[in-house]
Amino acid sequence: MNVRKSFRALCEERLRELTVPHPFEITAFCESVSLTRGKPLVLTAAPMTPTADSCPYGLWVGFDHADHIYYEQNTSPLHQAAIILHEVSHILLGHPSDVADLAEMLPDVDPAKVRYWLSRHTGLTVPTTQELQAELFSTLILERATTTRSRSRRTG
Repeated sequence: MNVRKSFRALCEERLRELTVPHPFEITAFCESVSLTRGKPLVLTAAPMTPTADSCPYGLWVGFDHADHIYYEQNTSPLHQAAIILHEVSHILLGHPSDVADLAEMLPDVDPAKVRYWLSRHTGLTVPTTQELQAELFSTLILERATTTRSRSRRTG
C-alpha cells in the first residue's frame, strides 16, 4: 500500500472513532473532541492578520490541561470553521510540534508549559507533510458530515 493510501486508511480509522454532529456545527464537534480527549478545547477568535508571511490563519497550543485553538476573526464563518477543523486535525493526528518559535508569536505564554503547538501559515510555497495530512483529515471530516446528512435526508 502506498503512503497516501495508508494515510487515508489511518484517517478513515480515526473518523470511525469521532462523533460528527448532524447538522455539522464546529463548536459541537469541538466539544465532542474535548470529551474524547478528556480536556478542554478552547476556541479563541483573534485578529491574526494573515496577510504577512509570518502570521498564521490558525494556531494550536496544547498544554497538559487544555488545548487552545486561535483562529482568524476577520474572515467568514465558513473559513473560520475550516481553520478550526485544520487545527483539530493536527490534534487528532498527534502531530508533533516545535515550541522553539512559540515565544516569538505568543510572548506571554511560558514555553515550558506548552506540550504542542502548530500553526497554519500563509505564504507556504511547499506545504509540509503534516499540513497536507491535516488538510486531508479535515476535508474527510466535512465529507463525512455532509454525506451522513445527505443519507439521512434521503432515508428520512
